[in-house]
This record gives sequence, structure tokens and C-alpha cells, in this order.
Amino acid sequence: MRIGLDLDGVIVDSIGSWVRVLNREAGTAFRPGDLPDPYATPELARVADRHELEMLIAPPAMAGVAPVLERLGAAGHELVVITARAPRLRRLTEAWLAYQGLAVDRLHFLAGGSKAPAARAERLDLMVEDAPHNALALAAAGVPVLLFAAPYNAGLRRALVEPCAGWPAVLGAVGGGGAERFGT
Repeated sequence: MRIGLDLDGVIVDSIGSWVRVLNREAGTAFRPGDLPDPYATPELARVADRHELEMLIAPPAMAGVAPVLERLGAAGHELVVITARAPRLRRLTEAWLAYQGLAVDRLHFLAGGSKAPAARAERLDLMVEDAPHNALALAAAGVPVLLFAAPYNAGLRRALVEPCAGWPAVLGAVGGGGAERFGT
């Protein structure tokens, strides 16, 4: 199975960093449970862009990701990261993944572009994503999505988009049929 993986909010536990930076720099008072997408408004996007290293490279790995990726890789699944990060962050991101002990087969850096074309080109069977707009575009392109739980995607329900409570749930979905559960 070819499994696509988002980075921020899925592999990288970035919500805490996003909350700290946005509250400090944009004068907001977000809590982790009410955080919007950091790129939801032009002002938040400017703050996120100015502090991208603190928001994207400094955070730890998401709880449970390392053993799940190891098991998926050992089972022969291809792991393909498709991120909205800018290509100039490739070396830092590769270093972060190596430091965390996270092995993936390929990385795509899209600089905020749609993930659907890369997912289709990779012939993904499944994508693990947290951003609602990406999940909707992927599903519209026929790519099943496990929607990794985040405050900014709660309640999103669409065909080919299934909520996912964390890395053990990803392992359960893939072990339990993965893309076949979505009718693909």
C-alpha cells in the first residue's frame, strides 16, 4: 500500500508551537482546542511565515508516530510525505526526520500548493492529513483520507474522508483494510 503522510499536525506535533507563536506575535489568545489553521487569514499566515522554523522544525514528533511508521515500513508499505512546506526547508526537514528516527521513502515539498496532484502522481492508496482544505481536495481527486484529529478539522465529514484519532488509529485503519474501507 502507498500511504501519503502530511508533516505538520500529523508527523510533527506542531499545535503547541503554533499556539505559542501566534499568541505571542499576533496578539491572539488561542488555546490548543480552538486553534484555527495558522494560514486561515493573511495576518496569521504572515506570522507563521516569519516564525516558520520555530513553528515547523522545533516541535517534537507526534506521540506514537515512530513505532507506527516503523511497523508500516517493515510491513512493506511505501511511506510518502507530501507537505505544504517550501522546498527550501527540505534539508532541515530531512535532518529533523533523521533526528526523530523517522524513515520515509519519498518527500514532496509543495510550497502551499494542492496536494492532490502529487498524491495522484504517487498513486497513493491513502493519505493521512489534518488540514480540511487538503482533505477535501484529496477526496475530490479520489484519494481516500484519514483525517488526523485537530481542533481546526473537527466535524468535517465527506465521502472518502474518515476521522482518525491518532497514530494507533492509523495503524488500525491500514491493518484493517485501509483504502478498501473507503470503497476504492
